[in-house]
Formats: sequence, structure tokens, C-alpha cells
Amino acid sequence: MNAHSSNQRFATTDGIAIGYRNAIDRATTYIQNNIDSQLELEKLAEIAAFSPFHFHRIFAALMGETVAEYVRRVRLAAAVQRLLHSKEPVTEIALAVGYETPAAFTKVFRQRFGIAPTTLRTMPRTEAFALLLEQPTQKQSKVRKLTPEIRTLPDLRVLYARGYGLIDYTFSQAADAAFETLMCYLHEHKLLDSFTAPVGITPDDFNVIAHDQCRFDAGVVLKEGVVIEPTEKIGLQILPAGRWAVFQHKGAYATLWQSWNLAYRDWLPRSGEQPRDVPPVELYLNNVNHTAEQDQGNRVLIEQGI
Repeated sequence: MNAHSSNQRFATTDGIAIGYRNAIDRATTYIQNNIDSQLELEKLAEIAAFSPFHFHRIFAALMGETVAEYVRRVRLAAAVQRLLHSKEPVTEIALAVGYETPAAFTKVFRQRFGIAPTTLRTMPRTEAFALLLEQPTQKQSKVRKLTPEIRTLPDLRVLYARGYGLIDYTFSQAADAAFETLMCYLHEHKLLDSFTAPVGITPDDFNVIAHDQCRFDAGVVLKEGVVIEPTEKIGLQILPAGRWAVFQHKGAYATLWQSWNLAYRDWLPRSGEQPRDVPPVELYLNNVNHTAEQDQGNRVLIEQGI
């Protein structure tokens, strides 16, 4: 475990880990007090005492919005107060709430409220407040629980091919291409009996990394004693030994994100655990070519190092 995921355990109140709540509170308080700053993700993760690798996922799961969405909302709220209760020029307000140019501020303001900042000042107060009170609604997912099995695993060697690109919030195309490359290699080299399970590894947070640059590693866990040299298209990585929280997802691959969100939002804060700096892993128990999505029969183990 790293420095952020030592043997520390959190006490709980009302089933929610105080440590996680306080960590996110520290980050949000810092954002509110420093809206005119750049607010780098690494700095916010340091304030929350989380690894940058996992901070954003935990923040989004617990807050219901990404760090960027929260920062934008706080900045716009501060700007609205200044617009309604002061005579400061829009340029000064834009700079004061963290936007580099008035044009950037006006663009974000229009996207959120549908009007220009200057228009807000000319509206009747009742209309202005009614507009500001309109908040986007979030669709609530069906309430369910995920309870993991805690496993202690040795180093796992993963032979993989890498794909890039998150499209409409799925890795379907990247995964298909990467698995095709990997399976062709295994077939050509007569290595189809060299592994125990196919896995998918997603080391990037799509809320932080540009979607076209997000990686998907299509891999197989090699059996003990199998030696394979990496090539230009086929790599080798190690999933480090340690404790893993293993959840089972059953259903369409398109709904995997819901199980991940439940793991980060509901189980992790209550568990007293902290995630290690290892990427989340999906271990596929069904052959995608033999299991129809509409049958909801796909079974995937989703694993997070702790």
C-alpha cells in the first residue's frame, strides 16, 4: 500500500466514513475559498489526503458531480452574487471568480443559464432568482447493494494490447480492437492455453483525461511459469500483490459504470479502507461473443486494490 493507503482505518457515523466526508469537505472548502486560483487536481488531492489517482473518482461518486462541475458551479454562484449585489464590471467579476477572460466567463455563464451576465442585471429580481433556482436534475439509479469479497492476491502478470478512446462514455470500440489484436497474437503463437482469465484495465479517469486519450488495456492473466517477451503491439504489466475488493457485476456491459459507482460511493466510504494506487480491473467471466447483452447474463468481477 502507498502512503495514502496505509493501515489507517476510519470510524463511521450513520454508516458513512467520517474520514471520507472530512476529506471531501477539506477539498470543497479549499475550492470555495480559492475560486480565483487555478485549482489543480493534484493540489486538491493533497488537501484531501488522497492519491490523485483515486481522488477524482471518489469525489465524483460522493458528490454526484465531477470536480470540474463543482468548481464551475461554485464560481458561477459567486459571480451571480456579485452581479446582483454590486456594480463591479463583468471583467472584474470574471477575473475574481477564476476565469482568465471575460469571454470564457460569458461562454460558461450562457451555457448554464441561457443568458449573458449583463442580462441578469437588467432582469426583474423575481425572474432572476427563478432562473437561478432552476437546477439540472439527475436521474436516480435503482437502489441496490454491492458487497465485495476481500481477496489477497499475489503479483499477477498481464499480457495486454492497448486501445485508446472513450466514445459516448464507453470503451466498446477500443476494447474490441485491443482484444482482437491480443487474441490474434495468442492464436498465432499457440498460446490460447497460457492464461487463466481475460481482463480489462482502465488506468485513466475520463473526467480528467481527454476522452480520445483514455487507455483501455485488453489483457489476459498469464499462468505461472509462462514466459512471453513483449512486442511492439503486445505488452506485459504486473498487477501488484496485495488486498483486493472484488465485486460481481451481472448485466449488460453498458451498465458496468453503475456497479463501479456503487463501489466508490456506497461501499468504499463505509468500509474503512483506502484504495491503493493500482488501476481498477474488470475480469470477464463470460465470452462476449456467446452472451447476448439483452439477456443481462454477462458476469464481470470488478476489482479495486485496497
